[in-house]
Amino acid sequence: MIRRDTLWKALIEDLVEDFLHFFFPAYINQIDLERGVTFLDKDLEQIMPEAETKRRHADKLFKAWLKNGQEQWFLVHVEVQGYPDNHFAFRMYQYYYRILDRYGKPVTAIAIYTDNKRAYHATAYKADFLGTELIYRFQSFVLADYTAEELRASGNPFGLALEAARLALDPRLKDDDHLMVSKLELIRHLLVRGLSKAKIRRLYNFINMYISFQNSENTLKFERQVREITKSRKPMGLEEAILKEVREQGIEQGIEQGIERGIEQGIVQGIGQEKQLAILRAYENGIATAMIAKIVDLPLAQVESVIAKYEKGDLTN
Repeated sequence: MIRRDTLWKALIEDLVEDFLHFFFPAYINQIDLERGVTFLDKDLEQIMPEAETKRRHADKLFKAWLKNGQEQWFLVHVEVQGYPDNHFAFRMYQYYYRILDRYGKPVTAIAIYTDNKRAYHATAYKADFLGTELIYRFQSFVLADYTAEELRASGNPFGLALEAARLALDPRLKDDDHLMVSKLELIRHLLVRGLSKAKIRRLYNFINMYISFQNSENTLKFERQVREITKSRKPMGLEEAILKEVREQGIEQGIEQGIERGIEQGIVQGIGQEKQLAILRAYENGIATAMIAKIVDLPLAQVESVIAKYEKGDLTN
């Protein structure tokens, strides 16, 4: 099962322009989208090396340029599950002052809460002592404050992902029958939005894996229903498209991340270098392990072995 924080990280990177349109509508006309964005995950790791990796949250840091030529840094924190954390607001402040101190770059920050535990939804860090006061406020978005209909009405592709996450909070969807109806309806809407095939593929994967069925047989039933909807032998040609993408991008990015060195050392035996890179690229993009196994034509156990070693750091990155 792909962790939800991994899904969010991949989606923000894949749909970053839609993300900016959704969360920064008042400023979007000032951002020079033609210059694209640069993700700064390595910088984030350096300024917060002690971050607790077991926490279910997704942090992304990227920079974009304004039309006046200035550079702007964006800090995104997606809280995937609520838990008691009295230091969360302070940690957001830490990100801010460390980035400002180390790189001289002010940051606009947003925390996205995808759970319904409101007691943990901080919006500011405050400190005062002997007449000195500090208040650091950051933007926040509480998913539970919106209905699925409101999120869809945004007309933004990122809103569809948020709609899927909002559905996951619905207690009725613990029943597979209700979940089947909701997921299929969401997929039907996705297909008539006139989006590019790439966006459809990414949103489909997010929706499919973010809200999972209790009974694995219903997963197969869902895929059959999707094939009927798309009139395709395979759901939207996903496997072919993903295979092409991971082979083209996985080798290049895998080498850059040092994954190839780990593979050359024989960490995972009996699997070719290209397939191992494809597995890791697909995994980082939030693809389900069962689908990855089909893509690379390997037993599920071997795919899980590669991913497990990667998670433990046995594969260099």
